[in-house]
Amino acid sequence: MDLDMRQEKIFMLETGRCLKVITEGLLAEDFSKITITVNVLIKDPKEEEFRLPIVETHPKFWKLKKLNAEQARALQTKYSGISEKQLRKAVKEFEQMLSPEVLQ
Repeated sequence: MDLDMRQEKIFMLETGRCLKVITEGLLAEDFSKITITVNVLIKDPKEEEFRLPIVETHPKFWKLKKLNAEQARALQTKYSGISEKQLRKAVKEFEQMLSPEVLQ
């Protein structure tokens, strides 16, 4: 089965910041479920490349280093400026693009 398990969606905030939501699915070894992970990258108006919201120069970087991968991803998402509605939309679109056989 050929299944694309990654989707990227771009949102533009009123501030001019662009958000890239990267939604990925990891299929369990027994094919029983898909674990969805979401990463958010940002690009401010004067920047050319997308980047993580919290980098070494960010005041909360120290906190990020003490978290596990899932908690760090949640903190990055929080500081990106994405709304819950935008996040739900990206995940819903990702789920809709997956093959129905996999989701059962």
